[in-house]
Amino acid sequence: MNPARVNLAALPAYEVRTHNASADSENRMHSDDVALAYGFKGALVAGVTVFSHMTQPLVAKHGADWLARGSAEVVFAKPAYEGELLSVRTAHAADANSYAITCVNEQGVELARMSLQLRDSPLAPDARATQEPAAATGERPLVTWELMEIDKPFPPLEWNPTRAENLEWCADVRDELPIYREGAAPVLHPGFVLRQANLVLRNRFTLPAWIHTDSRITFHAAAHAGEAFEVRAIPEEKWLRKGHEFVRLYVCILRDACVVAEILHTAIFRPRKAA
Repeated sequence: MNPARVNLAALPAYEVRTHNASADSENRMHSDDVALAYGFKGALVAGVTVFSHMTQPLVAKHGADWLARGSAEVVFAKPAYEGELLSVRTAHAADANSYAITCVNEQGVELARMSLQLRDSPLAPDARATQEPAAATGERPLVTWELMEIDKPFPPLEWNPTRAENLEWCADVRDELPIYREGAAPVLHPGFVLRQANLVLRNRFTLPAWIHTDSRITFHAAAHAGEAFEVRAIPEEKWLRKGHEFVRLYVCILRDACVVAEILHTAIFRPRKAA
C-alpha cells in the first residue's frame, strides 16, 4: 500500500470491548490454563471475533453490497484478550472501494491488519469449488502431520444457520448493526460465515489447541439466515515454522450448488508449547 494514497479520515474509528465467547469451546487455546502453557498471558479471543469487529465500519458504510461482492484478507499478529478495548481504524487504500484496516488494543499494539475490497464485477469461483467432498464417516481422529493430507478433500459440513443463531453471534461480537436483524431472513454476519472455515476443520479432526493466523475470504453472494449451506474444505499446503505445524485450507461455502463464499484459511493446527 502506498501511504501517499491513504486518506486517514476515510471512516470514523470504531471501538469495541471484545469478549471471549469461545471459553467453553473444544479449542482449549480459548481457556486460560492451556493458553498459559503455550506462552500466552491468558485465553485468546478467537480470530473470527477480531475479524468480526474489523468488518463493522465497512458494513456500516456499504451494507449488503460488501456482503454480496466484497473480499477481505486479514492477518493476525498478536492475540486479543477478554475485556480489552479494541480500536478499529479504517482508511482508503488504492481507490474508493479499497480499504486498509488495523485493529489495535488499549496499549496501541497492532493486533491485526486487513485489506478489503468491493468489486464492481463478479469473480469466477475456483475450480476446486466443484470437487466432490469425502464421504462423511462420523469419525474425528486426533490431528497429526501425517493425517493432514494435501489435496485430499474433507467430509462436508452441513450448515443451517437460524436468525436466532445470527443474533447470538452478533451479541457475542458486540455488533449492533441493524442489517443483521432486518426481516425474517437477515444477512449473516461475515464473522459467522468465516467461522465455518474453523468448523469444517473441526468437523474433520479433533484439535485440542490450535490458532487461526490469517484468512482471505471472497463473497460471491449474500448469505441469509434460514438458508441451507454445505461447507467443503481441501488442504492446499502445510509447513513447519519454529516448531509449529501450519495448514492452509481452501474452503468453499455452497447454497444449492452455487458458491456463496470462498476462503483461504490458515491455522497452526499443532502449536509448539512454551519451553
